[in-house]
Parts: sequence; C-alpha cells; structure tokens
Amino acid sequence: MNQSGADLRKMSPEELEKLGQDSLREHLLAQAVVAHQKHGPITFGKLEALLHDPDCLRYPVRLVYEFGEMAMHQFAQPDVDHRNVEQGGRVLYVRPLLKEHPERVVLAVVYMIPLINYGQIVNDDHCLAYGATLLGMLDREFYREICALADFVGAEVRFPGDGCDLSGCG
Repeated sequence: MNQSGADLRKMSPEELEKLGQDSLREHLLAQAVVAHQKHGPITFGKLEALLHDPDCLRYPVRLVYEFGEMAMHQFAQPDVDHRNVEQGGRVLYVRPLLKEHPERVVLAVVYMIPLINYGQIVNDDHCLAYGATLLGMLDREFYREICALADFVGAEVRFPGDGCDLSGCG
C-alpha cells in the first residue's frame, strides 16, 4: 500500500498505527519466506547457518542454554552478545531443559527471530506469524506447538486468566 504524504497526514493515529502494523506484518512474512527458501526445511542442524545469515537476521546470533535475564513466562530471551560487540552480535538465551530437545529449540528460535531483528516493536502475533511461515505450518498449528513448548519448560502464565484456547497451553 503506497500512501502519499498528504494521505498519511489525513489519517487518524489509529489508522496510522494499523498501516504501520500491516506493513510490519507483510515485511516479516516476506522475510520468513526468504529464510524458508534459503534454509528450509528448518532443522536443528540448519539453525547455525540461519542464525548467521545476514539475509535472515540483522545480527549474528549465538545460542546459550542458560536463563540469562529471562522472565519466568519465557522459554527464550535475546540479548546483546558481549563476546561479539564489534559485529553487533546477539545471544539467544534458551531454557537449559531444551538442550536435550533440539526439535523444541527450533520452535523457540524461529519464534524469537522477529524480536531479535526488530526488538520491542514486535508482539506475539508477529512472532507466531513469522514462525509459522518459516516452518511452513498453519498459524494455529504453530501456536499449538509454541503453547506445548511453554508448557514443557514450565513457563508461567504471563496473564492469569488469559489461557490459550488450545490444548497444551497453560
């Protein structure tokens, strides 16, 4: 959607926010398609190449099986990689329990890529859409897998009473 400056100035703040969110979602889905075409099907053995591909991630990423600054509702958390400051590297802290479950590490990593690339501007819906597209899954199917992952690691429910409507999610 190509908007002129005059058109944008006439839009309400809500309309501008929706336009921005729609543009971000389209961009994320296009990036997921690129990553899928280059690295798919995504397996644990292919993660290292994906995490260091500048066409897919803005920063080189190193996986660490530690809690780092992770909150109790999280299964993974990106942070600055102090070992790779010169390249702007990132570290993705992953719950230590996942080290023995590589198929679940794949889910955690692909879910977190939008957050690694764009920071706090993205939300859970962006991460779900990106991950589903990258893995070639339906959104609902990927959502179920992420809920099962959160349950598996014992992640606390972030908003009590806001449980998932699918089995496997707290």
